[in-house]
Amino acid sequence: MMRGFRVPFDGRALVGDVLAGEEPPRLLVLHGAGQSNRARFRQIREHFLASGIGSVAFDCSGHGETGGDLKQDSLQSRTAQACAVIEASSMPQPFSILAGSMGGYTAVTLLPRYTIANLILIGPAMYAAQAYAVPFNAGFTEIIRRPNSWESSDAWDILSRFTGRLLVVAGERDTVIPSGVIQNIYESARNAAERTLFVAPGASHTIITDVRAHAPDQLDRVLGLMTGMLMADKESSRSMVSGAVPEREMYGVRERLYGMHEHNEPTA
Repeated sequence: MMRGFRVPFDGRALVGDVLAGEEPPRLLVLHGAGQSNRARFRQIREHFLASGIGSVAFDCSGHGETGGDLKQDSLQSRTAQACAVIEASSMPQPFSILAGSMGGYTAVTLLPRYTIANLILIGPAMYAAQAYAVPFNAGFTEIIRRPNSWESSDAWDILSRFTGRLLVVAGERDTVIPSGVIQNIYESARNAAERTLFVAPGASHTIITDVRAHAPDQLDRVLGLMTGMLMADKESSRSMVSGAVPEREMYGVRERLYGMHEHNEPTA
């Protein structure tokens, strides 16, 4: 069942919806920049709901039904918007996050603020710490276009302290996100309970759209990884209640690489 909402934020309303059954939603979905909005994740969210996984999604300022002037927004504001929606939705902790592109960085900035069980990043972007508070129309572009500006991101330190499960989905032919960003995300999350890197063969930055159109078997594989991770969280919660020890805690960190070169670097 879908229920719409409007969350007051900085003189406007953030428009979003809850797609869930009887159980409260435990997944926050964050879209990217440009022309993106929450509607792009609707089919994935419906797939999750079929497995009993409810989700919350909203349109950031300057996007979709929320509207407004995107140019006056900033990464810092996007973090604050996500926090406003989380608090208004009363999402129980721990919860999970699925985020694409720019939303990936927003997701990482939420890690110190909330208890996150699973972090799913699709073609994630990471940005120089210097760009965080800079409005998109007041020097942001100049900062992020500096060669390898992402190397000075605060994301690497934050990810190094993440102890939940991580899934990174990258496009083999993504010309928007440098392969070094993907590799740094994976390597920085060295304390994650489990980390998985999936490189979708032949996919560009629009990874899900590409695999849906040209490689349905790859889409099934990606959705299977996502659903499996989120369902494992539900099972772990039940096990903790019953006093049992979750299997992945018994065996410590587990690493899985899909679509990788032999030397474990994703294709560009």
